[in-house]
Amino acid sequence: MARMTSLDRWVYQQLTGEQTRSKPPGPIHLTFVTAAVAVWVCVKRNWWPSPFGAHIWADPLLAHLAVLVVLAVTGLVWAIRTLYVLGRDRRWSWWILPAPFLVSAAFAFVVCGPATTFLDKRSEFEAIAVDIRENPGTSREEFEIGPFDISRARGGPSGEVYFVDNSTIFFSFTSGWVYSPDHEPAGQGNVDSSISHLDGPWYRYKSVYRD
Repeated sequence: MARMTSLDRWVYQQLTGEQTRSKPPGPIHLTFVTAAVAVWVCVKRNWWPSPFGAHIWADPLLAHLAVLVVLAVTGLVWAIRTLYVLGRDRRWSWWILPAPFLVSAAFAFVVCGPATTFLDKRSEFEAIAVDIRENPGTSREEFEIGPFDISRARGGPSGEVYFVDNSTIFFSFTSGWVYSPDHEPAGQGNVDSSISHLDGPWYRYKSVYRD
């Protein structure tokens, strides 16, 4: 018997009242979910995009918003198709599982997985700090070290080196790290600072500039 064409199948269904079987979420849907989840993990872990990296055209906030929109749309498609397959057709498809499993695994990784800390990248920070100390009056602007976006690295009045964490800048508030091998940093004259020791010559600071 010859295989039914799409038109023949449609006519047959109209004459017999047979319902068309619903399509489960498929490979195309999973491709969109995988891409969105990958970008979401990169944004949350600050791996990509970076405002100071190679792809400065890719704004992290816009990337995050785009990912959320894609996940919302694909989530809605997944819910509708799954309800039709399970509810109306009363059948099972293994294509129902991959998307929620992938999203759940990515969420668990972001929340519970090991994150890169400042101390993990300490040697790279220290190389820049030593270079700035050896060349008074120099500074570095807008660069990245691992997942950390540094707005500026500059020398202080007493030989310390300040690294400004770009992600913490909010109006007059900034925070970051201080390299000060000779003494505990005392802050700056026009800034209210709180400083806590991390390890060796490294300190964490939070500052609010006074008017």
